[in-house]
Amino acid sequence: MFYLKIFYRNLFRQGMFQWINIAGLAVGLIVVLLICAFIFNEYSFDKSFTHYQRIYRSNTYLSFPGMEGIHGVSSNALAPAAKEEIPGIEVAVRTFTQPVDVKSNDVPFKVEKLSWVDEDFFRLFNTPFIYGAPEEVFAQPNMIALSESQAKVFFGDRNPLGEILMLDNWHPFEVKAVFKDFPKNSSLYGNQMIGYSMSAHQDWIYKDPQWFNFGYETFFLLAPGTDAAVAEAGMQQLFEKNMPGLAEMNIEKPPFQVILQPLDKIHLYSKGIGGGNFTGNLGDIGRVQLFSLLAVIILLVACINYMNLSTARAQKRSKEIGISKTLGAKRKQIIARLYSETGMLTLLAFGFAFLLAYMLLPVFNHISGQDMQADILFNVKFLLGISLVYVVTTFIAASYPALYLSGFAPMTVIRQAVFTKGSTHALVRKSLSVVQFTVAIILVAWVIVIQTQMNFVKNKDLGYNVEYVVGVPLPNQSVIDAVRNDYSAQESVSAVAFATGFPFGSYSGRLLAKSLADMNNLNMENSVRIALTKTTPEAIDLLNIKLIAGGMLPERKMGDTITNIIINRKTVEYLETSPEEIIGKRLPVQFNQQMYVCGVVEDFHFTSLHELVTPYGFHNWDGQGFTHLMLKVKNGNLSQQLQAYEEIFKKHFPNDLFEAKFPDLMLAEAYKEDRQTGGIVLSFSILAIFVACMGVFGLTAFMAEQRTKEIGIRKVMGASVYDIVSLFTNNYVRLLLISLVIALPVAWWLGNNYLNDFAYRISIAWWMLAVAALITIIITILTVCLQAIKAAIANPVKSIKTE
Repeated sequence: MFYLKIFYRNLFRQGMFQWINIAGLAVGLIVVLLICAFIFNEYSFDKSFTHYQRIYRSNTYLSFPGMEGIHGVSSNALAPAAKEEIPGIEVAVRTFTQPVDVKSNDVPFKVEKLSWVDEDFFRLFNTPFIYGAPEEVFAQPNMIALSESQAKVFFGDRNPLGEILMLDNWHPFEVKAVFKDFPKNSSLYGNQMIGYSMSAHQDWIYKDPQWFNFGYETFFLLAPGTDAAVAEAGMQQLFEKNMPGLAEMNIEKPPFQVILQPLDKIHLYSKGIGGGNFTGNLGDIGRVQLFSLLAVIILLVACINYMNLSTARAQKRSKEIGISKTLGAKRKQIIARLYSETGMLTLLAFGFAFLLAYMLLPVFNHISGQDMQADILFNVKFLLGISLVYVVTTFIAASYPALYLSGFAPMTVIRQAVFTKGSTHALVRKSLSVVQFTVAIILVAWVIVIQTQMNFVKNKDLGYNVEYVVGVPLPNQSVIDAVRNDYSAQESVSAVAFATGFPFGSYSGRLLAKSLADMNNLNMENSVRIALTKTTPEAIDLLNIKLIAGGMLPERKMGDTITNIIINRKTVEYLETSPEEIIGKRLPVQFNQQMYVCGVVEDFHFTSLHELVTPYGFHNWDGQGFTHLMLKVKNGNLSQQLQAYEEIFKKHFPNDLFEAKFPDLMLAEAYKEDRQTGGIVLSFSILAIFVACMGVFGLTAFMAEQRTKEIGIRKVMGASVYDIVSLFTNNYVRLLLISLVIALPVAWWLGNNYLNDFAYRISIAWWMLAVAALITIIITILTVCLQAIKAAIANPVKSIKTE
């Protein structure tokens, strides 16, 4: 109670300075609270399932050329074989996901992911059921379980049990159960569940185990006490024992390796792992670490503010501390009192920060792309973690001021002889200010690097042009010529083409050898992977891909036995030839038909700029199996145009849902996380500079208060406003120069680390660091000048009379 009274008295006695302390800490703590909520949410993924600690996904490391890396899929045959032959595996579940058209009461729907699962799925991933039970879904063929949200899309709020869903317009499934949606902090995706063994839908799933069929995400529940490494080794042995054709491929060591990944690690540790479709909503441990570092830095800046202002105002409290010591207070008691005051001030700052974090959570969600709910701030585990942050903040903020103030000799401080211009404590304050300025410069430089790279990505010539291109998924090939004719007749359509990918999002991969002779002895050293897309001749022109040799793909005609292919420059470079020499020659690629090169195009970026351009080819094999219609449209009223395009689509596919895709939006999605990171770094950098400037403002105001008489005398003696302002700014200019020496190399290193994630990137230029330095210097000097000018224009007579 005694400490509380002192805190209350000082809170209002010290006026602006105490509130600057509170505001500086509060702003820093807002960032910390939001980032802690983000981190807590990221680490909570997939822990809602009862046995999550014993659930593993079977990943596969492939070393095939062009496919090197870890993939989140496994062989179709692994799950049943492992469950039967490896001790300690309680449950094995395969999942297979694909898009499908669904009709409910003659109303069409497009479902991006329909999941087929083994019958033990709900034993592995337990979730409450609203209607029906999991065992009922797998009791008979052609039954389906829907998530609660998907059931509402199809049937509204009514009980859907017994309703019939028509899949792809010909196969009926009865709704047998409805389960609660998976939690938002789950990596699993699945609105419909169907058992493999029970489904009669033979064309969609492969019931017969095939060791070379790597298309399934496979999950295992290990028995308590089972060593995951032992189970992993057993699965690897199964692969090597059962995988056919290794001898024929001249491979001594299998080009694959089983890697068991814990379920609770999938969300944060799956960057670079491809192939899986059942899991989604993935995060990135690097992003979590980055934001954690930002939180620590900004909290440190806020604590430095407190330490600087507290020690700067030590003279104001020196007599109070000296008298307390004279009356018998021991140093431990003084330290305890100062810590308690800081603790109460920090608690008040936490209160403001918590309220503002609650209000700003939707804004943070928007910037970061998260979907956190406000109740995360009231989670018991989260509050316990924040309590630890409170203790650490109080300890850091109060440590130096408490040790500094409590160390004064009573008689010395009463006589005010402890404060000298060159004291160690003044040097500490300057050092802390250097840390603040250094952090600000680094963050501003980092923002500039990120934004410059994003502008580079936005303006980079990708080698093709998807402006005014619309893609439409095709249900089937039965009326492809009539579809082409009807769309070509539209005045708003300038070109029509068909392809098996849009834009190049779906392509097959084949091994490309160095020469035709090497095709008989393909191995890891003499081949790479080439991506292949089947297209009609118009596709190259429609996408404005530059042809540098040869001609366009010829139209595939009935009875043609030759397959033509257009390759990119990277393919030519790999074959160590020239675009002109390769024309007319057979391409040394693994394919079920010989391919002859009819043209060469300039390299284009069919993946994001994070990845290097690799060999690519457009071919015209068999002229069937196209999955997308591509339209080059003229500038106009797009909504009206889409209505006309939908009418044509419905004419040929009356039972299917029309869907328009825009490749420019799809390409932008590839850089969504980069833009979010840039937005967060920008927002937090602004806050860091704001907190630092609050400290500068407080220190300058205090200096002006201390030197009131000196300023008055200087003015009477003829000093100009500029001279007075220079008294304040000169110190900060020196500190800023020291900060630049430290910050610029660190900013350059940090920026390069960020850019190394891009295969195609900018180079850090001198002007980026110069602009970061200039922004920080200008903001700091302006902050100082606000107080310095106010002191300089004050009436000198009043200043000299000030007691």
